[in-house]
Amino acid sequence: MHVVVIIQARMTSTRLPNKIMLPLGDKTVLGQVLTRCKKIKGVNEVCCAIPIGKEHDILINEIKKYQCTVFRGSESNVLERYYQAAKVTKADIIMRITSDCPLINPEVCSQVLKRHIENNSQYTCNNMVPSWPHGYDCEVFGIEQLEEAMKYSTLPEDYEHVTEWMRRSLKVDNFINPAGNQYHHRLTLDTMEDYIRLQKIFAESWNDEDIIE
Repeated sequence: MHVVVIIQARMTSTRLPNKIMLPLGDKTVLGQVLTRCKKIKGVNEVCCAIPIGKEHDILINEIKKYQCTVFRGSESNVLERYYQAAKVTKADIIMRITSDCPLINPEVCSQVLKRHIENNSQYTCNNMVPSWPHGYDCEVFGIEQLEEAMKYSTLPEDYEHVTEWMRRSLKVDNFINPAGNQYHHRLTLDTMEDYIRLQKIFAESWNDEDIIE
């Protein structure tokens, strides 16, 4: 069983362009994501799926620096990009993570993956009913479910957000935060305000538990 984390990444974010290459701590934002994803227990490979286009070329060396796989595909059809990345990496199980979550928690992701495998679930996530800090989001599904999404997706959001068809059509196994609702803690990167907040977090001495106190 080959388990692959596939991270979608691009340089053309509209609200904060080039955000994933901004410095954060001792790495770039993308470097923080890649480093954390490599710590997820049970994962065999980390792949970064980026669009074709010269504006995204800068990402290639950054991804390779962390010994992660680069896949390039459609910018607008992210579902297709994910599917082709999964096929190229020969993934049996895929974990979906986005590149704007530099504090993605490897332990939480490990638990989501473990739950998915033990329950033989179709689709497992930790955000169908949000309870974890915003920025801890991860989703796990099999190659069969991704193939079904490719076959049956029809709506524009299905192609942009990858798992929309799965969330509507499959049995969802949602991993609720046992500590209660902490979704009000915003640890994702969409705006300059988010970036300033994250810079302050990384400037201090912290661990993941401290962040959500």
